[in-house]
Amino acid sequence: MEEENIIMTKRQLALAVAIAAIGTNAVWMSGVSAAEKQDIHGGGTDAVDTYELDPVDVEGERVQETSNTTLPGGFLESKPSVGLLGNQDVMDAPFTVSSMSQKAIQTFSSPSDGVNGTLTLNPSVRVMTSHLYQDIAVRGFRLSGHALYVNGIPGLLAQYNIPYYWVDSVSVISGPNIGVSGTIVNEAVGGTVNFTSKKAEREALEARLSYLGGKSVEEAVDVGNRFGRDKRWGVRVTATNVAGETAVKHERLLRQNIFVNLDQHTTHSHTNLLLGYNHTKHNAGPMRIGFEFGSGKVTHLIPAPKLSRSYKPEWSYNEYDNFILALNHDQKLSEHLTAFLNAGYHLENWYGYVDGSPTVINNNGDFNIAMENYPLYFTRTYVGVGLRGDFKTGSVRHDYLVGVDRNWRRSGGAGNVFWRGTGNIYRDNTWDQPDLLHGTIPHNNKLTMTGWHVVDTMKAFDEKLQLTIGFHGHSVKVSNAGKSTVKSDAISPTVAVSWKFTPDVMAYAAHSESFNAGSTVGTSYKNKGETLDPAKTKQNEIGVKVKSGNFLHTLSLFQIRQANSIDVQKSDGVYLENNGERENKGAEWAFTGSIADRWDLVGGVSYSNFKQTKTKNGANDGKGVDGMPRWTGTMGIVYHPSEAWSVIGRMNYVGSGTINNGVIRVPSHVLFDLGAAYQTKIDKTPVTFRAMLYNIAGKDYWSMRDNSTSLALGAPRTFTFSANFEL
Repeated sequence: MEEENIIMTKRQLALAVAIAAIGTNAVWMSGVSAAEKQDIHGGGTDAVDTYELDPVDVEGERVQETSNTTLPGGFLESKPSVGLLGNQDVMDAPFTVSSMSQKAIQTFSSPSDGVNGTLTLNPSVRVMTSHLYQDIAVRGFRLSGHALYVNGIPGLLAQYNIPYYWVDSVSVISGPNIGVSGTIVNEAVGGTVNFTSKKAEREALEARLSYLGGKSVEEAVDVGNRFGRDKRWGVRVTATNVAGETAVKHERLLRQNIFVNLDQHTTHSHTNLLLGYNHTKHNAGPMRIGFEFGSGKVTHLIPAPKLSRSYKPEWSYNEYDNFILALNHDQKLSEHLTAFLNAGYHLENWYGYVDGSPTVINNNGDFNIAMENYPLYFTRTYVGVGLRGDFKTGSVRHDYLVGVDRNWRRSGGAGNVFWRGTGNIYRDNTWDQPDLLHGTIPHNNKLTMTGWHVVDTMKAFDEKLQLTIGFHGHSVKVSNAGKSTVKSDAISPTVAVSWKFTPDVMAYAAHSESFNAGSTVGTSYKNKGETLDPAKTKQNEIGVKVKSGNFLHTLSLFQIRQANSIDVQKSDGVYLENNGERENKGAEWAFTGSIADRWDLVGGVSYSNFKQTKTKNGANDGKGVDGMPRWTGTMGIVYHPSEAWSVIGRMNYVGSGTINNGVIRVPSHVLFDLGAAYQTKIDKTPVTFRAMLYNIAGKDYWSMRDNSTSLALGAPRTFTFSANFEL
C-alpha cells in the first residue's frame, strides 16, 4: 500500500485538543469561530502554517473492517471471555456464551437502554426497568448494575444509567457461573455479564456529535495511541458529555464521563489499568408504576399511558458520582504456568436522592406519589490472585486454574418521606416544588466475602472431548448497624462436558451452582435495607452449537432453581420477602451470521416456564411467577446496499405474563426500530453518519419486572442522529 503524508493545520490540531477538554457546558467545541472554520477549509487567508508529519501506514485502520476476531456478520466476538478461564473459542466453551462486538454496540445501543439495547440481541437477556436504573434480566432473573463485571472484576458498576462509550465488547455467560467468574457480592443468578474496556490499538482520534431525542445532545471523544519499543505501552481516553431534556417530557439527563485505559504487554507479561469517573444528575427519570389491587381499587390492568411523559415531579432527581479502578496483570512464569492478579475499587456516592414512584389507586388512573430523601453510598474493593497453567497426563491435556479472592463492601443509606402528592397517568401533571431536604448518610452495612476457585479442564481425543470440573467456595460475614452479624459459607460445583463431532458441530451438558450473600432489599420497599437470607441457585443445561455456512446456531435447554422473593402487600405498604423456590424450565435458540455478503443478522427466541415451589403452606405451589413472559424474541438486521450505506432494522417481542400473583394479565408487545448509516469523507476526514428511529409505531406499552406487582414504562418513539469523525 502506498504511503501518504498527513498535513495538519494548527487550528485542526487546536480543535482536536479542544474536543478532549471536558467541561460542564452542553457543547465543547464552541470556541472555533466561523471565520476560523473558513480558514481551515481554504476559504479565508491564503497562507496557513502547517506541520508535515512522518509518513504513516493506514492499512486496516477501521475497527468495523476487522473480521478475524468476530463471527460472520460481525456482531459477536469469535473468542468471548469465559471469566477466570480467559477467552475461549465459542465452539470450545461448554456453556451458552456470547460477546457483543464493537460493531453491535455502535449499531444497536439506544438512548433509553444504553448498551442494554445491544445485550437484548441475546435471547437470554431482557430489559427490566426504564431509563433511570437500566436493570436487565438474564433467563428471567434480574441483574442490577451491582451484579455486572468490568474486565473480569465484580462490583465496579452501579444500579444507574450506565455510560458505555468506553466499552469495547460485552459478554454474557448464561446461568449461575460463580465458579468460573470470580466471587461476587451481588449474585448473578441468570448469567454473568462482563464489560471489556477499549484499549489502544493504534494512534487514533475520533469525535462524535449526537442528537439523542427531545432536547438532549451528546459530545464524545475517543483518543488512543501506542508508544515505546515494539509499541509496548498503550493509552486510550474516552470522554462524553450528555445534556438536555430527553424524549420523555420533564426528564432531564446530565451525564459526564471520562475513562482512561492504560496497558502494556511483552512476551512475558500483560497489564491493564482502567480508571473511570462518572457524574450524573437525572431529573424525573422514569422507573416503575405500582398498583393497589383490590375491590374498589384497581381491578384489572388499565391501558398504558403515554410513554412520552414522566409521571414524577420535574424537580425530583438523582445525583451521584462514581469512581472506578480496575487492574489486571498476567505474568508468565514458564511455558506452562502464568500468575494473575485482578483488583478493583469502586466508590459510589449517591448524595442526591429526591425520588419516588407513583402508585395507581383506581381504574381511572389516579395515583398517589411520595417523595423521599434517601442518600446512600457504597464502597467496594476486590482482590483476586491465582495461577493458570497446563500439563499432560498421558494423552489428556489439563488446563487448570487455582485462585483466591476477597470482596470488601461498605454501604449506608437512610431517609424519610417529606412530600406527598396526587396525579393521574392519563394527563400531564405538575407539582409545586417544596423545600428539598438533603440528609446525611450513616454507615449501616459492612460485608466481607472470601472465596476460592479450583478448575480443571481436561481435553482428550484430539480435543474433541472436553470435561471441566470446578469447585468454588466462599464465606461471608455481614454486619448491619444495630443488628447481629450474619455469617454463611457454601461450596458450589461446576461440571461441564462437551464433544466436537466435527469442527463445526459440538454438543455440551453443564451443571452449575451459586450461593449468594443474602440480598439487600431496595429502597422501593417498606423493609428497605433488610438483608434476606442467603440462597443457593442451581442450573442444569444441555445444548448444541452448529456452524452452517456463514451462520452460527446455538440451541439450549435449561432448568434453574432459586429462592423465591415475592412482593407482599401489607397494611402499611409492600414488603419483599423470601417464600419457597422458583423454578425456570426453558429453551433458547440464538443465531448470528450473514447472507450473500449484504445481509448481517443476529437474534434468537427464548421460552421460559416459571413455577413456584415449596411455598409457605403450599399456598402458591405450581403457580407462575409474576412479571415473567413465556416467550421473547429478538432480531437485528443490517443490509448493505453498497460499501458506504447500511440499512438497520430491529425487532423485539415480549410475550404476555401476569402480575398480582397470577391474577392480572399483562399483554404482549412488539417493537420495531429502523435506521441507516452512511460512510463518507469530508475534506479527507472519514465521517460516519447514523440516524435511528426507535419504536417507530409510537406504541405505548407496559413492561414487566422480575417477580414484581409493579410495571415499568418503555421508551417512546425517539429519533436520533450522530456524526462520527475520524480525525
